Amino acid sequence: MGRLHRTKIGDAELIALQDSWARVPAANFFPDATPAAWEPYREFLDAEGRITLNLGAWLVRSGGRLVLVDTGLGGRPTQMPLAEPTSLPAVLEAAGAKPADVNVVVFTHLHFDHTGWNTVDEGGRARPLFPNARHVVQRREWEYWTAADDRRAASRHDAVLAPLAQAGLLDLVDGEHAVTREVVTLPTPGHTPGHVSFVIASGGERAYLIGDAAHQPVQVSESDWCPGADVDKPLARTSRAALFDRIEREGALLASGHFPFPGLGRVATEGGRRVFRAP
Repeated sequence: MGRLHRTKIGDAELIALQDSWARVPAANFFPDATPAAWEPYREFLDAEGRITLNLGAWLVRSGGRLVLVDTGLGGRPTQMPLAEPTSLPAVLEAAGAKPADVNVVVFTHLHFDHTGWNTVDEGGRARPLFPNARHVVQRREWEYWTAADDRRAASRHDAVLAPLAQAGLLDLVDGEHAVTREVVTLPTPGHTPGHVSFVIASGGERAYLIGDAAHQPVQVSESDWCPGADVDKPLARTSRAALFDRIEREGALLASGHFPFPGLGRVATEGGRRVFRAP
């Protein structure tokens, strides 16, 4: 699909990084959406009824700092039907940055496809891939995924989360948090309890990195559609609708790591229906 894509947001640079991508049956991903409900949105499906799911991350150059938003699926074996091998470290270097250059790693949430490259395995042990970066996680999110053994297993805690704490690289924060003067967290809970988006505001321009507040462009029109992975579906619907309202009202850029690469576009109301429009 792609590897990297550069965009300017005022004085900040936003770089879409693709770790990999997959085609997933729409009926499995959105279990409550009937085939009839998909009929107006056939443009988002391939001939076999599958959606395209990008697996991406974002690199932000802001205020002299290098910020990585999420770390992709990672290099360990996975059952996800990947179209290409995961390659975030190589794509990062193609964007002009080495792992040691990253100052801050922030997370929209702690699902394994957003934390996978936190670490790499060396000599039978997982070591942090970004050794000079503070890794910033919402406290509520961290507490949720560490509260029970099944959640720790689901988040691959021992492989991708615990090594950050053990290395002293972990910072827990609450709610809105200024990553730089131009990058601020925006709580958008529902997909997970501590899910956040990130707002880049610079030079009179804005972009919203929405994480998993939405996974597919169809949700811009159908904000009530929830993937099976949404932990709190009513809250996810509320957060998603409010986020799209805000993005449309501000004329901001929407940036999604799961929409087809590079996942950038605008939200607009056309013919009484809200839609996603890629550039």
